[in-house]
Amino acid sequence: MKRAEINEIIKQELEYIPKGSKGSTQNRLRFQYSASRRKGITKGKTRQECLKETIDQLKTNNPEFQPEFDKNFFNTTITQESKQPGFLRRLLRIGN
Repeated sequence: MKRAEINEIIKQELEYIPKGSKGSTQNRLRFQYSASRRKGITKGKTRQECLKETIDQLKTNNPEFQPEFDKNFFNTTITQESKQPGFLRRLLRIGN
């Protein structure tokens, strides 16, 4: 797929993720989704997978973040899951 085609797909999909205020986590969602989706398209990932990965990543630092996006378009409900601690956290906990 050509770069212009990928850019057009991402541009259309971003219409379903509203902008937030300057510097907001919502704006970071849009920015990071765009980057994640660009890579995801080349790897055959769906837009739902890319969005979920991006939201999970943002919730790591902002657990109370409530993302805004068109749930009908993305055909998904993103909820905060009980996360397994990352490798480093498990490793540090073993030493305690």
